[in-house]
Amino acid sequence: MRITTLVENHPGGGLQGEHGLSFYIENAGRVALSDVGKTGLFVENARKLGVDLAKVEALVISHHHYDHGGGLKQFFAENDYGTVYLRQAPEMDLIVEDPNLPRYVGLDKAVLAEFTDRIRYIDGPLTPVPGLHLLTDIPKVYPKPSGDTRLMMQRGGEVLPDTFEHELVTVLEEERELVVLTGCAHNGVLNMIEAARQALPGKPIRAVIGGFHLNAETQPTVFGVGKALLEMEIPEVYTGHCTGEMQTDILAEVLGGRLHRLHTGMVMEF
Repeated sequence: MRITTLVENHPGGGLQGEHGLSFYIENAGRVALSDVGKTGLFVENARKLGVDLAKVEALVISHHHYDHGGGLKQFFAENDYGTVYLRQAPEMDLIVEDPNLPRYVGLDKAVLAEFTDRIRYIDGPLTPVPGLHLLTDIPKVYPKPSGDTRLMMQRGGEVLPDTFEHELVTVLEEERELVVLTGCAHNGVLNMIEAARQALPGKPIRAVIGGFHLNAETQPTVFGVGKALLEMEIPEVYTGHCTGEMQTDILAEVLGGRLHRLHTGMVMEF
């Protein structure tokens, strides 16, 4: 399995970064994409890396936020047959709670309407291609990140806390091991790991990759997450994006050499 980071907050290898995520996945002879960042930058980086987006069979959007699905229109321009998978979500507007300036942070509705024939909404677990599992049943064993409280959804004239029913877990399966992709882990990275364990019991998790949305958490909370990850005996943890710089430093103190900091252009092989 080979995972190439097309976009992440941190630049690297002569490539630009942006606030977002995009991973190009080659596994078991199939090609998939997880998220497309905030803009079309992932396309530019893919060209520089020699990555062929036309080969992508399945694009998974981890949740309905602009920094993970903002490049959708550019993806359709580069790929004329791959299916986009989104979790089915209630009709809503996603906003940042700000009394002075509410801001829409959802996906571009015009793009979703234009390419309905290329998009599949799921409301249960699905394996769109061999070795690529999409999970919608995320347990609530551990607390969600507290930074989520500022993210709201509007239904009609009512503004409510975002339930993150629009988020899914992506699990990549090899013959003996699993790799979990978290997107932003708004439901909690530990809950996402638990979802993978429940859905695919008996297979060890080799790595967890993505943002953990810990950027609003205090030292004790982050230390607790790191300790739980350590106790789960997951050999490799790759994180960045929305995890937070100070919070990543704390995770590194707890996890030692198991912790890797994501950057644009990073290649992970398992």
